[in-house]
Amino acid sequence: MIIENGKLTFGFWEGMPYGEPTDEYEDFLSFKNDIDKEKVINHIESLGDWLASEICTDMFTGEEFNAGVYHDGNFTFPVDFLRYYKTQDIGIPYEYEAYLKTILD
Repeated sequence: MIIENGKLTFGFWEGMPYGEPTDEYEDFLSFKNDIDKEKVINHIESLGDWLASEICTDMFTGEEFNAGVYHDGNFTFPVDFLRYYKTQDIGIPYEYEAYLKTILD
């Protein structure tokens, strides 16, 4: 995670079309969160995304989808992150989890 333009930026790893990576995918395998995963997914899905015309390729399935980012409070992360969070055994950074605990029921 890095701070960029006053926002904590996470979930950008090698192979994504966003420039310099902020993290390694493998690091997200070690996050063990105690917040309900479905609540996190529902919250992120409720955010407006900023889609780009650039295409991403799912690193597991090869499926193509539009690149883009989410902004949530002081956090910025790619739409790819939600895709992998839903389908892979990765967690969210503890700083983002702490933030979500303050706004979710």
